Amino acid sequence: MKSEVVGQGIVRLTAEKEGPTIGVVCNVHGNELCGRKAVHRVLAKYEIESGTLVLIDGNPNAALLGKRYVASDMNRMFTKDQLTQENPEQDLQRAQYLAQELPKLGLDQVIDFHSTTSETPFPFTVSFPGTEEMTSLCPVPQIFGWTGVVVGSLIEWLCEQGVPAVVVEAGQHEAENSIDVAEQTLLSILSYFGLITPEEPVSFEKPPQYKVVERVMIGDHESFKFEKQYSSFEALKPGELIAKDKDGDYIAPSEDGFMMLMPSTQEHVDKRISRGAYYLMQSI
Repeated sequence: MKSEVVGQGIVRLTAEKEGPTIGVVCNVHGNELCGRKAVHRVLAKYEIESGTLVLIDGNPNAALLGKRYVASDMNRMFTKDQLTQENPEQDLQRAQYLAQELPKLGLDQVIDFHSTTSETPFPFTVSFPGTEEMTSLCPVPQIFGWTGVVVGSLIEWLCEQGVPAVVVEAGQHEAENSIDVAEQTLLSILSYFGLITPEEPVSFEKPPQYKVVERVMIGDHESFKFEKQYSSFEALKPGELIAKDKDGDYIAPSEDGFMMLMPSTQEHVDKRISRGAYYLMQSI
């Protein structure tokens, strides 16, 4: 197996036997380390037998700081206007660099590992059209309907470039099982495409599927208050009061069947870490 640094924070592992090129992205948000730790576990056990594995450190400077980003969220910067902007700040410099370098790597499929701020009972995928094969390899609930919901994400930009790419939200940042989920996902993907031969076959029941129906943004950070701390996959009562700010109430839809997804925390709202309050989703 040949190992080489092919860019800033980009390492390529190539086997003698030909095969597909799989990209693994970690640390797009610098405080989300489960993917990196899972990669270390897998590569401590296995060598790449065929094809190529490309390891991509999303935002190394943010990871060194242990922060989501240095100044601004890099995972909202993969838009035409921002990628061509002059005199970029540090996070945008990294986004522009990745947009320049990733198309040169011949990536066939990409998996991007993340974790969540709030507790979640289930990890899940963020899946776009054209990623059905990759999504089916992830042993976690699958969530569709993301196109245009989060503007400027790396994963949607990759899909627009013709590279099927899926996010796995593996669990809460500090939870040990988030590393386990990322490791099992990585084993499933790498064994399916023939890059490794696992000690035991990777198998799992077909996970449930959901769709995102809305991203709810925070109107006024100063006055925004959740009624309680929600968690992902928490069922909402029809018309339930979720939060308030000076401009009005944030109320669940009047129909049954809606669930919370990736709610922010009151602490993050108060610190203005995110503009998004929560997502709403339904079963498919």
